Amino acid sequence: MKYFALALSSQVLIEKSLLGWKELEYEVVRDAADTVCNMENLVRHCDSMLRKTTIRCVRHLGIVGECNIQYALHPNSLEYCIIEVNARLSQSSALASKATG
Repeated sequence: MKYFALALSSQVLIEKSLLGWKELEYEVVRDAADTVCNMENLVRHCDSMLRKTTIRCVRHLGIVGECNIQYALHPNSLEYCIIEVNARLSQSSALASKATG
């Protein structure tokens, strides 16, 4: 049996390089009443911006319960990108450690 790759090209398209950007994980828990609790200590201006983004993101995706959002933050500006969203806490989270420990 032969297997074929879905891509017909060996090229990779990079739309934007995030080289040198800081990676941040933002852990949140959202309940059914739409109360959101963050579990990260970030620089104040980043915390407000990323908290608002996180709340909009979890509401849009309909995530109730724990959530982990990974961001890339430009080191010299407030520009950011969402890298990944997981509907679970990361294993390195203090809350996850207490729950599974």
